[in-house]
Amino acid sequence: MANQESLLSPSNVLLYGRIMADLKLVTPAKGDGKSASEKGKDAEATPPPRLGANNFLEEQLRQRDARLARIYGFSYEGHYYDLTSPAIFLVHGEGVDPEAPRLAAARVARAPADADLTGVAGRTGSFSEDMKVWSYDKGDFSLRMDVETGPFEEILLEAELAAEEMQGYYSGQRVRASGQRVRASGQRVRASGQRVRGSGGGGNLGD
Repeated sequence: MANQESLLSPSNVLLYGRIMADLKLVTPAKGDGKSASEKGKDAEATPPPRLGANNFLEEQLRQRDARLARIYGFSYEGHYYDLTSPAIFLVHGEGVDPEAPRLAAARVARAPADADLTGVAGRTGSFSEDMKVWSYDKGDFSLRMDVETGPFEEILLEAELAAEEMQGYYSGQRVRASGQRVRASGQRVRASGQRVRGSGGGGNLGD
């Protein structure tokens, strides 16, 4: 009976990936909101307390079994999707085998036993044996980190300096566009003056 569908099934999101071995999630203890002066000169300063009732992400981070996992793909509404590039997500617990129980005889024509061999979560209808799955509701709060690697000139210089140049470029365009509007306004003023002078000339001819 545990495998039955429920009203929650259409909102279910399944994440497929592996726990990060070199990233540990450490959450600080909750502060009491008192400043360093209130606690004494030797006390460490604490940040102000978070206000409001929307602490969904904080609650997810403070769970004892919170983990960081590299997610390769996900399932939603009956379809499986591979991520364009695996990303790190906040998960809870060690995850479960998406194909448990596995039979030794079923290894024929299946995905490799280790995702390190292929770099993918699996093949159609089959997941690598070291792949785990976590189940969430699509409305649950989580955390995503996209890791980008490469030389500094690509991941730092080009990414940041190019963005600043584009901002200056578009800012310059706005300045030039404003100047064009000012010049256009001056042209309208001069054109109005010409019409006024033209009207005056007409009056003189009438005399």
